[in-house]
Amino acid sequence: MRAKVGLTEMREVMEKLEEALLTGQRLALATVVRTEGSAPRAVGTSMLVTEDGSPVGSVSGGCVEASVIETAADVLASGVPELHSFGISDDDGFGVGLMCGGSVEIFVQTYDPAACPHFASLQRAMDENLPCAMVTIFDGEPGFAGRSELVPQNADIEELFEGTALVPDAVRAAGDAVQEAIASGVTTSVLLPAATGTEKPLSLLIDVYRPARRLLIFGAIDFSASLAHMGAFLGFHVTVCDSRAVFATAERIPSAHEIVIDQPVRYLQKEIARGRLATDAAICVLTHDAKFDVPVLDVALRHGFAYIGAMGSRRTAQDRRERLIGLGHTDQSMAPLRSPIGLDLSASTPAETAVSIMAEIIAAKNQTSGLPLAHTSDPIHKGALERAGYQLRPAGQPPSFCY
Repeated sequence: MRAKVGLTEMREVMEKLEEALLTGQRLALATVVRTEGSAPRAVGTSMLVTEDGSPVGSVSGGCVEASVIETAADVLASGVPELHSFGISDDDGFGVGLMCGGSVEIFVQTYDPAACPHFASLQRAMDENLPCAMVTIFDGEPGFAGRSELVPQNADIEELFEGTALVPDAVRAAGDAVQEAIASGVTTSVLLPAATGTEKPLSLLIDVYRPARRLLIFGAIDFSASLAHMGAFLGFHVTVCDSRAVFATAERIPSAHEIVIDQPVRYLQKEIARGRLATDAAICVLTHDAKFDVPVLDVALRHGFAYIGAMGSRRTAQDRRERLIGLGHTDQSMAPLRSPIGLDLSASTPAETAVSIMAEIIAAKNQTSGLPLAHTSDPIHKGALERAGYQLRPAGQPPSFCY
């Protein structure tokens, strides 16, 4: 699942695509393929336009949708995909453009079962929680734009470049970029060199689909219900684990996808042994009891999860650290531990605390400070691959990853 648009909006787009696949109706699919600066939507955000001009979803939050709908009508009539760029609107505010100061490129193509033969395979992969990417050529020599291929994790690109005369090194580079994007969970676009005998470089959209990130909450307390609700709202697959059956119930924690009655450390060890926990899982320990939370934190720290947080006072946090040191941990090995858990919001209610914790999880994923935007100078929508250390625009070279 991808948090590029609102979850309801994304579900509506996917459901409409499924309906079109079953009924054979034609739609236009508009997708954000490149952005620069403070663009309103992320790469991969999509909007559908029906033959009667009705939109499903949004690609800019309202700035350029009217123009995209007009383009969609042209594309549906001609069957030829189009790539359009939108920058800041003119000074009087009536020109088509973005008010945020950034720029965005939107690719509009027809969608029907014949034009998008890989969508059914994508649906199966999503149903089976298999990481994959839908790779689409959105710019290049005439006849190439609109080609797409579904690429599973650890698989090669086989069909996309047939007939393009793209050199083998470029094909391998494209395959590597696809696998890097799937591994990172980040939808992105890639610029490849021109194929042999052509002049225009190929641009690829790598639209990543991965299973929902897991949020494990240990301890079925009042705060857990609010945290489970907030986690599910943000697209996480939420599991609540507690050894006390009287507290760990669906009635008390209705938003959790799974409620497990087991010793927390035993359940965590079993999930790790079964290979069901990727390292991007978020571990939240709310048990307030050293005999439960310290063993869980010990296992979580040794496994290296992306986020590990534990609730409690500063005195409790210090006591935990001392107990973990007794188990062989050092300041370095405990560095990932966020205890007390959450950002400094002076949260007091369970709902406020849930916001504080989930905000910290998001900040940790994006490797950001969590400071107010008014107190920072970095781009608001800084790309995740760039935060992870990728060089987006090597000096003197065309961009390899373009946001």
